[in-house]
Amino acid sequence: TVINPGCNYPIPINEEAKEFAKNIYGDASPRLITVSRLDGRKSHQNVMMTVKNLLPKFPSLKYISVGDGDEKRNLLKLRKELGLENNVELIFKSTEQEKVALIDQSDVFVMPSVVYKKSVEGFGITYIEAASYGKPSIGGIYGGEGDAIKSGQTGYLCNGNDLNILYDTLLKTLTNDHHKELGKNALEFSKNFNWNKIIKKYIELI
Repeated sequence: TVINPGCNYPIPINEEAKEFAKNIYGDASPRLITVSRLDGRKSHQNVMMTVKNLLPKFPSLKYISVGDGDEKRNLLKLRKELGLENNVELIFKSTEQEKVALIDQSDVFVMPSVVYKKSVEGFGITYIEAASYGKPSIGGIYGGEGDAIKSGQTGYLCNGNDLNILYDTLLKTLTNDHHKELGKNALEFSKNFNWNKIIKKYIELI
């Protein structure tokens, strides 16, 4: 039996953090977010290229990346090359409160992890954190995301290496406010990962 880790979210968000997130997003819509270290496995560069491709359909789209790491310089360079300074915000340092406020005010959590140097994503607790704020997730197909995302119900699993598939998946999620319906399901699903429920599962096994 595999018992996945529990989730301590959602945590209440203070006014200061809400204001911080409001200033970052401005009037942008739709709003995409990734929260993770900037490493090759997380395919931020593919999300950025997909954002560029989505702009003709969603000119006010904003993509926020929260986290720091080795890919920082490459991503800043790519953002400039793609001319996405107004649509992509890279936040390297943030407090826990700022992070959850940004998730709370987003529309879709996007982290389609890919295989990178033979390393894949484990169980994606961040997808459950996003779900606890009623946000659907787009995850990859190579790691443990399948336990954290019910594809077609609480978000979608897709090949993060394939820009066409990533584009189609995000388009489908954002069209006709489909993300709101997925987000409601995600919120319900996230309750299964409440620590009290997880601890009960452990006790039943003993």
